[in-house]
Amino acid sequence: MIDYKEYAQYVTYVAEAHQEHTLPTAKAFRTFPGGEKNPYFTHCLWCSTMMLLDTQLPERLRDAGAIALLFHDVLEDTSQPLPESLPSDVLRLVKDMTYNNFAEEVVGVLSKNHEVHLVKLYDKVATLYDAGLRSFRYPEWLDFTEKLIESVETHYGQLNIVILGKQLAKKYRTMVTDGEVPKLPSEITL
Repeated sequence: MIDYKEYAQYVTYVAEAHQEHTLPTAKAFRTFPGGEKNPYFTHCLWCSTMMLLDTQLPERLRDAGAIALLFHDVLEDTSQPLPESLPSDVLRLVKDMTYNNFAEEVVGVLSKNHEVHLVKLYDKVATLYDAGLRSFRYPEWLDFTEKLIESVETHYGQLNIVILGKQLAKKYRTMVTDGEVPKLPSEITL
């Protein structure tokens, strides 16, 4: 079981990393289709919390995955290192989810084991959930997410993240087909 004090310290570390040590190529805030902004670390927190709540998973995997999801964008988007206190299974998951770009991520993650697929599915579904993608990204994002859903469902069954992922993928597949994908404020021309 996750120690709540340690988890709270990890949340603080991740929040500070994303707010105060964001790389120039990353962003400290997520901008949603309506123009609202949220601190970027809330994405990591959402992913982590959703995995913690999926009690169909074994506790060991759920706990390690939840902590890895807190830190999954720290190496990609901030100048902060990972804390040395992270358990080795968490470090492995974070490193197996860290890539320089989307094309490398797809190839790299799909070549990993089903635990990496599981953890990465929370990340991809979270982005579909908040519609925080540029419109041109949806087709490739959906392809990758659907492959992760298939792998996770094969190994873990009908988890809540699988059900949510299928519904969101269906919604956005229809929107892409109909040319109605939400646009970020930076893509909207007035």
